[in-house]
This record gives sequence, C-alpha cells and structure tokens, in this order.
Amino acid sequence: MTADWRDILRSTPMRLTLRLVALFLVISLLTFAATWWLANKTLLDAAEDTLDVELDELSASGDPKGIADAVAAISNKTDPENLILRYDGTHGIVGNYDGALPGEGLREFDPDDPADHLSDRYILKSRDVPGGQLTVGESADAFDELREVFGQVLSFTLLPTVLLVLAAGLLSARRAARRLGAIEATLDRLRGGDLSARLPDLPGPADDLSRVGIGIDRLAEAQQSSTEALRQVSADIAHDLKTPIQRLAVQLAQTRDELPEGVASQALDRAEAEVAGIVSTFQSLLSIAQIEGGSPRARFQPVDLSALVTTMAELYEPAAEEGSHRLSVVVLSRSAVLGDRALLGQVIANLIENALRHTPPGSAVLLTVDGPRLTVADTGPGIPPDERDKVLRRLYRLDRSRSTPGSGLGLSLVEAVVKLHGGKLDLQENAPGLRVVITLPTT
Repeated sequence: MTADWRDILRSTPMRLTLRLVALFLVISLLTFAATWWLANKTLLDAAEDTLDVELDELSASGDPKGIADAVAAISNKTDPENLILRYDGTHGIVGNYDGALPGEGLREFDPDDPADHLSDRYILKSRDVPGGQLTVGESADAFDELREVFGQVLSFTLLPTVLLVLAAGLLSARRAARRLGAIEATLDRLRGGDLSARLPDLPGPADDLSRVGIGIDRLAEAQQSSTEALRQVSADIAHDLKTPIQRLAVQLAQTRDELPEGVASQALDRAEAEVAGIVSTFQSLLSIAQIEGGSPRARFQPVDLSALVTTMAELYEPAAEEGSHRLSVVVLSRSAVLGDRALLGQVIANLIENALRHTPPGSAVLLTVDGPRLTVADTGPGIPPDERDKVLRRLYRLDRSRSTPGSGLGLSLVEAVVKLHGGKLDLQENAPGLRVVITLPTT
C-alpha cells in the first residue's frame, strides 16, 4: 500500500516531528545567540584591556612630545594591519594611520583602504592625553574568526541534525501512514459488510496503532460471530417453517380437489393466497441470508447492465400494459458491471414490480441506464425522507402500504444484493414519486 505524501505530511507523527524540530531550532538558536554574545563580550573585554595597556604605556611620559615620540617609534616597527597607532596633537597627526576616525571611546572601525594595507575591521579606543588625543586600534580578526567558527558550527552540526530529524520524522510518518491505511482499508471492508475483514500484520514493533488494530480485530470478530448467529437463527426459522407451510399449501389444494362440484371455495382461495405470501416471505428471508453470507461472489462475471435492464423491461411489459402503465427504458451510455446476472435481474424485477404497484394507472415507469448507474423512477406517492432508511429494514412497511400486497422485503433484498456487489443504493424524491438510484462498480 503506497501512502500519499500529502497524507504523510498531514499525519500526526509528521506534525509532531515538525513541532519538535521547530522547538529544537528555537532552543539551539537561542543557545547559540547567548554563547555568541558571551564569547564576543569576552573578546571585546580582552581587547579593551589590551588597548588600555597600550594607551597607558604610550601616555606614561605625560608630555606631548614624549607621547608623540613614543607613538612614532612604535608605529615605525608595527604593521598597521595588526595595530593602528595615532596621536592627534597640537603639531599634527603622528602614527601609522592619518585617515578619518569617527566616534569616541571604545568602538568598531572599518577603514577606507584602497591600497589594501589595513585590516577590514578594528577595535579602537581613544583617550584624551596631554596635548591632544591618543588612539589605539587592534585588528578584529579574532572576532571574524569567532563568527566563522560559529557559522561552521551552525552549518555542520545544527543543519545536519535538523535534516536527520526531519528524515526520521518522514520515515516514521510514512510507516504510520501505511499502518493507518491498512486500518482504514479494513474498516471500509467492515463498513461494506465484509465482517471477515481483518488487519494484516502491521510492520514494526508494537505501539499504540498495534493496540488499536488488535481492538478492531476483536470487535470485528465479535460482530461477525453475532451477525452469523443471527443470520443462522433467521435462516433456520425460515427453513423450518417453510416446510410445514408448504405442506399446508398442499393440503389446501387437496381439500379443494375433494370438494363437491359447485361448492363455493372463496375461503380456500384466500387461505391459499395467504400461504403463498408466507412461503414467498420465507423464501425472501432465506435469499437475503444467503446473499449476506457472500457466497454468490464466486459467480461474479461481467454483465451488460443496459442489456439486462432492457430484457427485464420486455418481460414486464405485458404486466405493465395490463395495469394501464407505460414501461420505458432509456440508455444514455453502456457499461459492463461485475456481478451475478441472476441476482441483478432479481433487483431489477423487484424495482419494476414495486414501481408498477405504486404508480397510478396511466402513468409511466422510467428506467434509465447511464453506464454503471441504474435509475428507476415512478410517479406514485413516494417515500417520506424520514422513512427512507426504515423501508430498507426487513419486513418494514409504510402505514399506507399495509393493505397492499407485499412482504416488506423487496427493498431489503435489493439493498442486500447491491451491498454484495459493492454498490450504492439511494432513494430520492421524484416529485412526485420515488426515484431509486443504484450505482454498481464497473469491471
């Protein structure tokens, strides 16, 4: 099972990973910032101490001429790239740098050096001394090296760590997505009526999803046992009662044959009709139990739905004309569906009979085939929206239908067959009447 990457990115493990990565980044960056500030301050304090020592030594004479001579002597043997010395006295500038020096006190300085004889940056400190101002500047290469070291630490430790954590999160999320996909697929099969569905072996060590899977399997097993027991009881009752009722029908027929010629037999006619209805009801219950058991799936093969609908409509055309109804078939597009031809034919027959039973004389029943979708529309009284789920129950009948022939199993049988085929049954308003829409999976 291949997980969609969008689902993986939206998964809980991936979201937790991203939150942890964000928290890790915030803490790491704050830690780096604090460390950088402390290291920079330490270097700056050390540079200031060094500059103070230089200033003290150069101004130790306390005489302007002595200060100027000291600055000139040290400037002659000092590389300005490492150290800047300058004395702004009454007789002009003495030192190895005569450019502009903005600011006062301890400060950073980026000199304008077209000849490239100076460093890119200096830490300067100026002090008022006898006869003028004395300035000493130390190259800030140490600070640049510190920045470079911190940049390397960020590049070679923090970023790879984040990438590794993200990769681990993606793998974990992908694994969780596969496991969730297996759980969703099993739940879909259970919801579709396949109570034998169970979760496959989930890869990896046991975790909370494994416990959820075990719980789902236990629930499905209990549901399957209960449902099978209920189906078996229903089938047993229907089967055990069907035989004596059929014997009763035979005895009624024999009684009719034994009656003298000319004796009225209306009571026997009604009794035989009731017995026939009971037999039909039990036969429908047995058919539903067999269909819900899933055994007809072994007979599935491609079926031309439009051809089957046309055939069934032709078979019911005489019955429709007898009841002053019109039966019309419209084929918008043809498509083959995978299923049992006999069961699908029974579904179409049930829907046609139901529509003819409730459609007023002179009205039409319209069957529309659009690929794998079949629509049967009538102009009868329809079904109220709040009753549409109830009419799919076994033996449930609307109050107005209790005086009409039927067992209340027609739509239940239709729903069972549609579910067996993995299709969808929808009852809609036809204004007036009922529109039954069945959508089946294609081959």
